[in-house]
Amino acid sequence: MIRLVTRNFGLKVFSLAIAILLWAVLSGSRESTASVSAPLQYRNIPKNLEISSEIVEQVHLLLRGPSPSLTRLSVNDIPVVLDLSRVKGPGETTFTITLDNVELPAGVLLERAIPGQIRLRLETRVAQEVPVRVRYEYLPAGMEIAEEEVMPPKLQVIGPESRVSQIHFVETDPVDLRMLDQNGEARTAAFAGDPQVVFTGSPSVVVRVTLRPRAGLEE
Repeated sequence: MIRLVTRNFGLKVFSLAIAILLWAVLSGSRESTASVSAPLQYRNIPKNLEISSEIVEQVHLLLRGPSPSLTRLSVNDIPVVLDLSRVKGPGETTFTITLDNVELPAGVLLERAIPGQIRLRLETRVAQEVPVRVRYEYLPAGMEIAEEEVMPPKLQVIGPESRVSQIHFVETDPVDLRMLDQNGEARTAAFAGDPQVVFTGSPSVVVRVTLRPRAGLEE
């Protein structure tokens, strides 16, 4: 009996080790599914166009593959990329999210994306100057604003044509009339009011204000 056990003992141990190794590899490679949220990147936007529709920032991905590969996945490693180079002019374009839009590790497959399609509306980029409207707060009792000077009086904004056309003026952050300096000045910032419209330069403005007693209160 002992001779049967010890015969070719080295070969038997080697075979057992191979069997254990294969079991470990196969069990570790068992397929699983994972659900991750990936950032959406827009590339190669034509220089004369702007996205005017609501911008999708994340896509939900359902992935399938070996458990170790899915476990090691980092959200930042798998951005979903939309290439807008095929867009030639203003209008709506639909993009279907497939494996071509995502770089996944070997063995990991894209089951589906939610949303599975992104429809973008692009418009011509335009710029225009708009007046600056100053907001005030804490006007001293019995006083009124006699003069106001805004420097600069207008700021230039840029963005999709339909959105820029809706901006007739920009408002500043509130200016506290108790906090004017010795020259009656205060610095504040203008707000475009539309997330897809930006200023071409600094939104900072200087306001110079002269106060006087309200009419009828001088006596």
